[in-house]
Amino acid sequence: MRRDLYFSGLRCTRCPERFPPTADLLRCPRCSSLLDPHYDLERLRSDLPRLRLEQRLPTIWKWRELLPVLDVDKIVTLGEGGSPFIDCPPLASRMGVRRVFVLNDGSAMPSGSLKDRSVAVAATKAVEFGYPVLSCDSTGNKAASVAAYAARAGIASVVFCPFDTPRPKIAQALFHGAKVIRVRGHFSEVNALYRRLLGSGNFRWYDCGTDNPYRYEGKKTYAYEVATTLGGTYPTRIFHPAAGCMSIVKMWKGFEEMRQLGLARGAPALVACQPEACAPIVKAWEAGETTVSAVSKKPTVASALAFADPADLGDQTLEALRLSNGLAVAVSDEALLAAWRDLGRLGVFSEPSGAISLAAALELSRRRTLHPDDVLVLNVTGSGFKDFDTLIAHVEVPSTVVDSFEEMEVEAKAFDATFGS
Repeated sequence: MRRDLYFSGLRCTRCPERFPPTADLLRCPRCSSLLDPHYDLERLRSDLPRLRLEQRLPTIWKWRELLPVLDVDKIVTLGEGGSPFIDCPPLASRMGVRRVFVLNDGSAMPSGSLKDRSVAVAATKAVEFGYPVLSCDSTGNKAASVAAYAARAGIASVVFCPFDTPRPKIAQALFHGAKVIRVRGHFSEVNALYRRLLGSGNFRWYDCGTDNPYRYEGKKTYAYEVATTLGGTYPTRIFHPAAGCMSIVKMWKGFEEMRQLGLARGAPALVACQPEACAPIVKAWEAGETTVSAVSKKPTVASALAFADPADLGDQTLEALRLSNGLAVAVSDEALLAAWRDLGRLGVFSEPSGAISLAAALELSRRRTLHPDDVLVLNVTGSGFKDFDTLIAHVEVPSTVVDSFEEMEVEAKAFDATFGS
């Protein structure tokens, strides 16, 4: 065995099947269930001192031994990872907790969203396996990310999006050279058609969709960064937007790996955050179910979270919430937009969907379920530029244009009378 390889292969999440680390698979060929990569954590723990992780750049590849990569020379990267943790005392005071941090993927990720954490891994596997095309179905953020990483890898990309996907996300994918196919229907319908298309066997594309077991491993890096970045401050709860929901599952897996490696002391409670208009996880959670059923999607400003049928991805999310002593919370569009504006007043530029973590934390504060000693991490997952049409609809661009110094001075004095010293 290569001394620098700790990825040991894939295991089915339902049946006993195991597959070697070279396996080019999506779901289990025996039972069609999700596959999960595994690692030799015992050997890695003994090797940690010589690896000197603390000297590496703060990208997701700092943790490459915990990602399913066979050839480091084929890593496809745009510098993803290492998002800032923003300490927000005003939010902590408002919610009556010890500290609140915003982890801002929207500002730090190359394509402007959390999807870069996982798509970087998928693009790397596509290069390892020799695929000529990256493909995905998407509400927009993943499409932009797939297009960017395909361009970086020097391969083609094709993405399938609901017809009402925000235009900036479509434009971003097009700018990076993707073939964009808009589909009439909501995301769950697009997902079903896309999976049927790939299942036909007529296209040799590397799927970056919901079935890819390698892609989602990139989401574990949330846990690695939380466990090692905040020093002596350890969060009690992490709030994360939930659509396909594997971010929750992989964060839990990441914290478990950190614990087994001696790099973390347990795991925070994980909170899945969804809009009331499309909340299959919350509905199943509140009903005490172990499986998630599809819901009827209603219009919501949180377009990136409009996944009405997460199927077995959602089932795994429920399990992760239970194991972490977490919960699932739904919020109204009104509460979401208020939280979005609150983030803006703190200097955090998010799309509405990314602000749902704050909206959910404020909802728990309203319910009085937070504790004064709580330390919260709110994952903000997408840049405000991702949904610029919504942004423009919620601000008023001044119609007045000054033509002279005198007019400029009048405007300045009017402002200064309110805000000046």
